[in-house]
Formats: sequence, structure tokens, C-alpha cells
Amino acid sequence: MFNKQKTYGSPGRLLSTIGVLSTTLIMTCLGYSYKLLSGLGGDAIDPVEICGKVNSVKVPEYSAHCILFVTLILQGWWGTLILNFPFLFYNFAQWYPGKYLLDSTQIFPTLSEVMHELKIKAGLFFLAILYNFWEWTSWSPPSYLAMKKLFRRTKNLGH
Repeated sequence: MFNKQKTYGSPGRLLSTIGVLSTTLIMTCLGYSYKLLSGLGGDAIDPVEICGKVNSVKVPEYSAHCILFVTLILQGWWGTLILNFPFLFYNFAQWYPGKYLLDSTQIFPTLSEVMHELKIKAGLFFLAILYNFWEWTSWSPPSYLAMKKLFRRTKNLGH
């Protein structure tokens, strides 16, 4: 059962660690891309270099989204999985035809659109993180776990 991963033990901790690391990587990639592109407004920065750096960050970001999606499936976090599905779908829609790469010759006319897209992605992903944190803090163990602990306690008292 998937929901057993939410309880305790090594698989749950490993999956949680992978989820936290992939979430951190996604937010770092989005922040780094935003920082690089916001500096492009001044003419002192080479757009070819900036686009190359942003393009090199896209593959780890998309990979981290895939890893996070699989981790959420294995953990059984269905609410967060549903919130992250549009990100995975959008990333695949950008990746498959090759639209994810920024063209340095066309960056200045599309800079405001790309910046707006990054802000929306970061904001929505941050809301998904907040929802995940709320779900994590408000989660209580199922009743069968409480009964299992009670049974162990009474069994130990009897001997």
C-alpha cells in the first residue's frame, strides 16, 4: 500500500529526502534563471552567455520535476501530486518540441514573457510547497497504527 510510506521507516525517510532535494533543486533552478534573466535588462551582459547558462539549468529542473513526481506517487501524496501534475505536463510540452531552449537572438523581444513565465512557475510551485507543508504537518497516523501500538503496549504489560 502506498500510504504506508507516509508512516515511518527507511523507505519513507528516503523518499522524503529525495522529495526535499528535488524541490530544492527546482526552486534553485527557477531562482537562478530569474536572477540571470533579470540582469539581462542592462546591455552590459552578453545575451549568448546568459541564454547558455539558463538553457543549461533547464535539464536539471525538468529532471527534478520528474523525480519529484515519481516520489510523490510512491509516497502517496495525492493532493501534492495533483498540484505538481501541471508542472510536469508543461515541462513535457516545452521539452518534446524543443521549445524550452532560449534563443539568444530572440531573447530581448520575449524577455518580458519569459520573466512572467518564471514568476508564475515559481509562485505556483511555492504554493504547492506550502500545501505540501500543510498536509505534512496536519497528517495524523491512521487508526490501525494507533491500535498496533496499543496492542504492543498491552502485550508487554502482560508478561
